[in-house]
Amino acid sequence: MKGTTMTLALAVAAALVCLASAQNITECPDGFEDFGDGTAVGPCLYFVRSKATWSNHRSLCQALGADLAQVTGDLHQDVVDYINDQPADDLADEAFWIGGSDANKEGSWIWVMDDTAIPLGTPHWYPCNGQPNGGTTQNHLSLYSPDFYYHSLEQTKQIFAICQIFE
Repeated sequence: MKGTTMTLALAVAAALVCLASAQNITECPDGFEDFGDGTAVGPCLYFVRSKATWSNHRSLCQALGADLAQVTGDLHQDVVDYINDQPADDLADEAFWIGGSDANKEGSWIWVMDDTAIPLGTPHWYPCNGQPNGGTTQNHLSLYSPDFYYHSLEQTKQIFAICQIFE
């Protein structure tokens, strides 16, 4: 029994070390881009360059220790700039799943990783066709080309995604 207690204690200690190190990211993991301001690391974003549904990409992000990205404020413009700065035809013609949804309550858009509200209207939502505009069929959030404003889409659409590590 003593060995089992020691093994359990070591496992708990190892988990706490891993958790602590995840909370104090000193650099973005391989494959993730650092969108920090130069004085701090992050947000760390991973651009998934394969097409899948919103749910499948969310599962992929979670397997990477991340979730679909919460692209707000200045980060939204930084992501658009990054996409447009990539080599021709690499990302600029693609759309990307991000972590918003109103699937739980129609018209109440939230960031799924922390349940915070997503304000409707400008500056993030596409202003020209009344986004979000899909009713109960388009309940998942994307950055849609060529403008990369927020657009509501049906979750079965196959597009790229952006994952983000949250502390």
